Amino acid sequence: MSEEKYEVTKKTILKMVEKCPEAEEALKAGFPQAFEKKKTFDLLKLKDSGFIFTMEEALAAGFNDKYFLKVRSGGKYGGIAFYLEEGYLKWELKRDGHGSLCLTVAWKDK
Repeated sequence: MSEEKYEVTKKTILKMVEKCPEAEEALKAGFPQAFEKKKTFDLLKLKDSGFIFTMEEALAAGFNDKYFLKVRSGGKYGGIAFYLEEGYLKWELKRDGHGSLCLTVAWKDK
C-alpha cells in the first residue's frame, strides 16, 4: 500500500486552529514554523511612497534630492530594507563612543 502525501500551508493550519482551537497545541507540535511571528518590519508603512524626507528637507540638509535615503520598495528586500544612494554618497556603519551602532554619510571623493 502506498502512503499518500499532502501539502499543508501556513494559512490552512491557522484556519484549522480557527475552526478548532483545541487542536492548536497538537498543530504547534507538528508545524511549529506556522506559529512563528514574522521577524521583519514593514518599513513601507513609515512614510507614503517610501521617502523618509521631503525634497525641501533633503535640499536643506545638503543632499541633491530626496532619493538619497528611502525605503526599498521592490525586489528581494522590498519593505524590509533602506535604499542608500551610492552614486555620490559614501555610507558606513560605525560604533560611537558609547558603543552604539551609527550609520554615517559623507560625500564621495570626486
